[in-house]
Amino acid sequence: MPKQAPTLVPLALAGGQGKTTIALMTGRILASYGIPVLFVDADPQASLTAFLGVDPEDRPTLLEVLTRSPDKLPLFKAIHAVPESENIFLIPSTDELENANHSLAASPSSINVLRNRIQQVGEQVKKEEKITSNFGIIIIDPPPERSHLALTSLGSGDCWVICAEANIKGVQSLKRTKGLIETCQSMVPAGELIGTIPFRAKWTGLNPTKVTRTNIEVMEVLVGKDLMLPHVLESDIYKRAIDEQTLPGTLGYEHLEFPLRSLIERMRPSLGKYAKSIPVLNTEEN
Repeated sequence: MPKQAPTLVPLALAGGQGKTTIALMTGRILASYGIPVLFVDADPQASLTAFLGVDPEDRPTLLEVLTRSPDKLPLFKAIHAVPESENIFLIPSTDELENANHSLAASPSSINVLRNRIQQVGEQVKKEEKITSNFGIIIIDPPPERSHLALTSLGSGDCWVICAEANIKGVQSLKRTKGLIETCQSMVPAGELIGTIPFRAKWTGLNPTKVTRTNIEVMEVLVGKDLMLPHVLESDIYKRAIDEQTLPGTLGYEHLEFPLRSLIERMRPSLGKYAKSIPVLNTEEN
């Protein structure tokens, strides 16, 4: 029987927290292992769509997925292959996705709308032909705000990771994001917070700066030591990797991928048959 692909949703209720970068790079790493990855760009800013180099003009976008019925728009018609990227696919967005907030606001159970569409609930589709049976993982990039699009993205998640800058703004975003998860948890019983990734951590020489260290310590108090993942260093290499549609490791900076590989390791139990494709994480490489 086919294993249903888990859905990973990076969350942050403020801009600049690394949400899209972490989503993109985690998916690219998994795809490099031969795992088929479906990205869903649920942010009207459409950064993920731009980073993946997809032109959404020729096929439906997430707006149509959320506002049209399955009989009018089968889910597969909104899935684009990503150019020159093996194993990577995308349901894209444009700035018009903002209009989906109005449609979602009219739904009494908007938090479940995206989950139901992705899982093709109520559709006459054989289980082995469902989208969740033909991908190894689905990664959703929500908007960095408390909106209906953010809520339905959260509601679609099996695994949540909170992304937060290693500064005061990041700590405040972490508090709000954690509070949103706690408020919605009872409506999304399948979802689980699997970690928090401090983003854009700054080091001087061989040590983190005082600001970085202090704010990561505060984050640890807020979420607990077990939910803290290694921090993502501030580096222009991530921007270069995004621009060149590749990974830091390909550019010779594999150590920068360690936090993302640590996140993937936490997801290993939910990846089914694809788990064996993932190399064992060397915890001494960080």
